[in-house]
Amino acid sequence: MTVGETLVFVAFGSNEGDREQHLRTALQRLGATPGIVVVRTSQLRESTLQGHGPAQGAFLNGVVQLRTTLSALALLGVCKALEGMAGRRLPAPRNHPRPLDLDLIFYGQERIDTRELVVPHPRWHEREFVCEPLRELGVDLDASPRHVAPRVYEPPIEFAAQCSEWLAGGCVVGLVPTMGALHAGHRSLMAIARRECDRVAATIFVNPLQFGPNEDFAAYPRDLTGDLAICAEAGVDAVFAPTVAQMYDPEFCSHVAVGAAAQGMEGALRKDHFGGVATVVARLFAIARPHRAYFGEKDAQQLAVIRRMTRDLGFPIRIVGCPIVREADGLARSSRNVYLGAADRAASTILHRALRSAQGAFVRGERDRDALLARVRAVLATEPRAEVDYVELRSEGALAELPPGPVDGGRLLVAAKFRDGARPVRLLDNLSLREGADLA
Repeated sequence: MTVGETLVFVAFGSNEGDREQHLRTALQRLGATPGIVVVRTSQLRESTLQGHGPAQGAFLNGVVQLRTTLSALALLGVCKALEGMAGRRLPAPRNHPRPLDLDLIFYGQERIDTRELVVPHPRWHEREFVCEPLRELGVDLDASPRHVAPRVYEPPIEFAAQCSEWLAGGCVVGLVPTMGALHAGHRSLMAIARRECDRVAATIFVNPLQFGPNEDFAAYPRDLTGDLAICAEAGVDAVFAPTVAQMYDPEFCSHVAVGAAAQGMEGALRKDHFGGVATVVARLFAIARPHRAYFGEKDAQQLAVIRRMTRDLGFPIRIVGCPIVREADGLARSSRNVYLGAADRAASTILHRALRSAQGAFVRGERDRDALLARVRAVLATEPRAEVDYVELRSEGALAELPPGPVDGGRLLVAAKFRDGARPVRLLDNLSLREGADLA
């Protein structure tokens, strides 16, 4: 190769119209493009569609080896133009028939991760109709780079660099902050982020700043291997899993103060808890600079605090509240559920049943705040294992206190301890009065 040239492999295929003619013409035009030299071309092979799509004919596939002075994005532009000249309509539906498909597999040894282009191609090693032609062209597949997801980062500077690459590449970036011990509730946040964003990052960090001196920081469940498997299944692109020392150096002294949103309920029972939450989330936002951040509605007060902090500090981030995920019997999913003893696990459904009882009364016409709260407390009183910390009816969103008298909606919130397991377990739950209008 001459100076400035890069060795490139492009996979090509066609399953619509005159397949051989489409491919022959595309290869001729590639070779005639200034800055591109065709080195070798594999034999053609037939393959069937991989994945789900409409019924369609077999593909003719192969791989071409190129030398080019074009940038990766410029080469991608050439490929897209050739697809259009062959009659392919862009953007094209996924897994539909196409007269021409050109995929950039390798661009030298570079790793590129932008909205327009991911190199190495994320799934090249899963496709025999790509692997076999690469072998024919003398490529050592075992030594070839692969796009691995999720990539795991510990140092903040490396995670920040990955997010910067996505942002520079025009990606919409979604962030799912967690403390690990992931379950179906977390997975639902990742699924929503996956639908809405080009790239999804999850954070796994048990934040010491939000634990009080008598709380369970040391005993909080940790399972990074299991968490990474869930992230992979959910299609997460990167996981940020720093150590405490990497997040907070010995001289760390900048803490976020929180106001009205943190008062009462958890804020009254857990001193400095929400200050710790706001501080770590602000730090994660500063490192990742996402467009959107996803939080579960189970921790409704935490969500209100984060929304307030985001507005007050001017983070240009959309906070997305995601619905509570429940077990079949109504218990809200929580990382702490694993510590419930058998008897407490059976008793824990009382929280959701109490909230549903008041919600049903609201749907049937009850509007008095204190009467609705009394209904929740009455149901909770039937379960002696539940040590109730609070029952509240607050406004939606900001969770402002509602005065006595009639209400036109709101969110019921409850917290209770259960002591039958190896350690006491505090459970939170909440429910909007206006959900479930079919209860009448």
